[in-house]
Amino acid sequence: MTLWQAARQRLEATRDAALLLLAPQACRQCGGQAERVADGAVCRACWQDWFREQARRAQVCARCGRWADAEGTSVARRERCEQCSAWALEWLRSGGAYVGALRAALLAFKRIPLMPEPLRRMLHETWRQEAALHASDLIAPIPLAPRRERQRGYNQAALLAREVAGVARLPVVTEALARVIETHPHRAGHDERARRDALKGAFRVARPRLIAGRRVLLVDDTLTSGATLDCAAQALLAAGATAVSALTAARAILRARAGAV
Repeated sequence: MTLWQAARQRLEATRDAALLLLAPQACRQCGGQAERVADGAVCRACWQDWFREQARRAQVCARCGRWADAEGTSVARRERCEQCSAWALEWLRSGGAYVGALRAALLAFKRIPLMPEPLRRMLHETWRQEAALHASDLIAPIPLAPRRERQRGYNQAALLAREVAGVARLPVVTEALARVIETHPHRAGHDERARRDALKGAFRVARPRLIAGRRVLLVDDTLTSGATLDCAAQALLAAGATAVSALTAARAILRARAGAV
């Protein structure tokens, strides 16, 4: 350990002790005390539980990286699954399941633009491990509708994209893709066809020259049905992108139907 690293650790420990004393924060997942600023709105124990659970999830789709359901149902790995078979996306990967600590952290991230260290580490590791994404030429975050971004003050997908770009060493292009129709967030279990109908025409490529002939990696916080990412991919491909893949921080777990992936 270098002197700088040792000094940084001491500084973080002092900061965390002051936080516990002066402004204790409840963990958004378990209600206990969040001991470290670096862990964000979730305590270390809840993050550790989430990482342990995620490590047990089996990937069952080579194309979209889908996992077996939360009960760990054993399903043979296939090249593509019922969810991604008709997508325009070439590849898709997610950092982890939208449950527990990760869900709580991402909900908090929509209110306060501070990225917890476990989320940052997870994004870095996902990029390093998923070679299918490494052919990308540039990164484009899924845009928010202008009114929603003004209300929030930032686009969480753009912050995630910049974090991925730091380890991928790729440019982030925020000007190419625009959201011209505001839609309500999709919730797991809602009708995917209705979601796709609502998203028709929602994305427009404002500056095609930025993506023409390039392989684009879309970044977003959460994948539920995949309709948002796929509609954005269709717009990019129609404007001249050669391929579009996607990376999300989290993915909702959808139960596989009997006899299907």
